[in-house]
Amino acid sequence: MKVLFTCADKPTISRNRFHRKVLSDTFSYSECISKGKGYASRIPSILLRLPFAMIGKDAYFVGYMGHFLVIIMRLFTKKPIVFDFYLSIFDVMCNDRKLYKPNSLLGKLTYWMEKKSLEKADYIIVDTQKLIDTLCAEYSIDKDKFVSVPLTINEENVFPKEVKRYKEVFTVLYVGSYIPLHGTSVIMEASKILQDLGEDIAILMIGKGPDYQNCQDLVTQYQLKNIKFKGYMSLAELNYYYNATDINLGLFNSGERANAVVLNKTNDSFRVGKAHLTLATDAMQESFSDNEDIFYVQDIDPQTLANRIIEIKNNPSLLVSVGKNALKSYDKKLSNAKATQILEDAIFSTLQSQIK
Repeated sequence: MKVLFTCADKPTISRNRFHRKVLSDTFSYSECISKGKGYASRIPSILLRLPFAMIGKDAYFVGYMGHFLVIIMRLFTKKPIVFDFYLSIFDVMCNDRKLYKPNSLLGKLTYWMEKKSLEKADYIIVDTQKLIDTLCAEYSIDKDKFVSVPLTINEENVFPKEVKRYKEVFTVLYVGSYIPLHGTSVIMEASKILQDLGEDIAILMIGKGPDYQNCQDLVTQYQLKNIKFKGYMSLAELNYYYNATDINLGLFNSGERANAVVLNKTNDSFRVGKAHLTLATDAMQESFSDNEDIFYVQDIDPQTLANRIIEIKNNPSLLVSVGKNALKSYDKKLSNAKATQILEDAIFSTLQSQIK
């Protein structure tokens, strides 16, 4: 069976790397990708070659950020298209980052593109049942099209490792791109509360993004001494900090997207066997239980977050237990091996029987 893979985003990001590897191990595989630095260079390169690359293939796999590719490819074929949807561009642009309004021209165009891509695909991969329910309601898509597959990470570079502690004191880690979804201002406000209480707790912030400067401004305004910032780094470097700190923070924001997603850093934290602290959302509570394999806060109030951090710090045996259970949950529910098994059982076996 001949399968073609294509994607609009970088082919080297973890999701695309994983799918390319699984497909090449399973089928007669080819790909139409671009290693350009940005969408402006990648997209034209892919579109010029894609119609020719599609010739003679039995099925097609469209990777991350391939919404418009699904629509274009359907013009050339009636054969099966598998679409790794991952996230809603409409929700990110209109509701999370608020770059334009839903009823604007760009908002309507994004909604149309998203709806059409979901309609044209034969199989749609997302990571949570909550997201499936949301997309079905918002776009009137047949639920049978969806397959829930856990997020996949680069397990070669993120793994449990004995390392020297980053700090001797209890250390809280944030890793991310400072997008509104993460609620980094809540972390800053909680840091002030912890400092005012005299708690000997360190907060390490790794990454950069839209809300980075706001966090810097709050540190200056509150004269925070318990926070240190580091910029982007490789996964190999980041793995040290995952293993050298005590808890890893998730998201602290409300909204439909926040309620429907699991973050990559959640998987990273579980993968290294460290406790993860995040807002209790429908998506997270599908698979994880408070004080068993994860820690939750029930709202996005900074005082709630600060109190929860203190509670965890003062219960080291529970911290260790949750970390160990997180690693077990990763192996059982989140691992790349589990994702591969689901793809084979829910999609690949059906495709192979159809082609025969």
